[in-house]
Amino acid sequence: MEQFEEHPSRFAQIFIDEPLRKFLYENEITSDNYQQHETALRKLFPDEEHYLEFTRAYLGNTGIISYRQFLKPPQKIDLFLHPRYIQQKPHIHDFYEIKYLLKGSGTVHIASDLIFLKESELCLISPYVPHSSEIYSDDAVMVNLVLPSEHLQHLLPRVLSYSNPLERYFSGDSSLSANQHFLCCSTRHDAAIEALISSMLDYYSDQKNRTVSGNLMTEAALEQVFLRILALYLPEEEKEKILSHDKQVLSDITAYIREHLQDVSLSDISELLHFSPAYTSRMIKKKTGYTFQTLLLILRMEKAAELLKKTDWPVEQIAAEVGLSGKTNFYRQFKTFYGMNPAVFRLSE
Repeated sequence: MEQFEEHPSRFAQIFIDEPLRKFLYENEITSDNYQQHETALRKLFPDEEHYLEFTRAYLGNTGIISYRQFLKPPQKIDLFLHPRYIQQKPHIHDFYEIKYLLKGSGTVHIASDLIFLKESELCLISPYVPHSSEIYSDDAVMVNLVLPSEHLQHLLPRVLSYSNPLERYFSGDSSLSANQHFLCCSTRHDAAIEALISSMLDYYSDQKNRTVSGNLMTEAALEQVFLRILALYLPEEEKEKILSHDKQVLSDITAYIREHLQDVSLSDISELLHFSPAYTSRMIKKKTGYTFQTLLLILRMEKAAELLKKTDWPVEQIAAEVGLSGKTNFYRQFKTFYGMNPAVFRLSE
């Protein structure tokens, strides 16, 4: 493919084009502070209705995303370009998602882990894991691929027919990493993989000319991609193929926050790192894509979810344990993050 342009119809739910997303990014406008910029923001929309649509769709909570909302039978996978300059809130969905950097670089946040993806690198994200991803340059191209769990055996029969890193990952028994939420690797600029993914992108970008045979060919191309990835690695090298990310500063920050969820502050982190609060704030934003407060909320929600599943503590006690005062505030924050209230989450599988 010579050029990689977004297809606006693929991202109708966002209601904003790339220049506006870039404006939001460059001015650091987020769901936490957009009301402070309301006057300037309103001027960017043709009328009040479009502005309200933007605040609901882009800045609102979407809950759990299901592939059934947009994958129409007999289609079993979907592939599209990730929109640039989107400051995503953490979200969860019921399918595997594959991120592939066709050009440039980007970041993927998976629970409390931060992955820096470079060109030709690929990351698989498990279902029901909070995550977000961003690309912040005009030439970056990130491909998103939707892979429902219930179609794995149909889509990847050869990949799943013998013991290998991908088979172990999909079976939940991966030996490549202690973290079972994701699996990342480099495709080593393999021309065949790039050609296969580009051909799939071409096909799925054409909404009107889908055919049964075309669906089957793109599904076959997907398995070829995975088989090519497996062919790139020798068994003794498998453990070295998980992408490394910043294990020093980020590990120190997240470990400290987890140990002090009740009363941690930006000043505490600054003192830990021996930086000024202003520099620490910018550094956290640059390395994680999140403000300190957002990162803190993610880790609090992660701990709250763990306590809901592993203890019978009342909600008020869990809220106090993770540093969120007030039952009402905790319920609101938890539902915004996970798309359901704590009681429903506790009873879910």
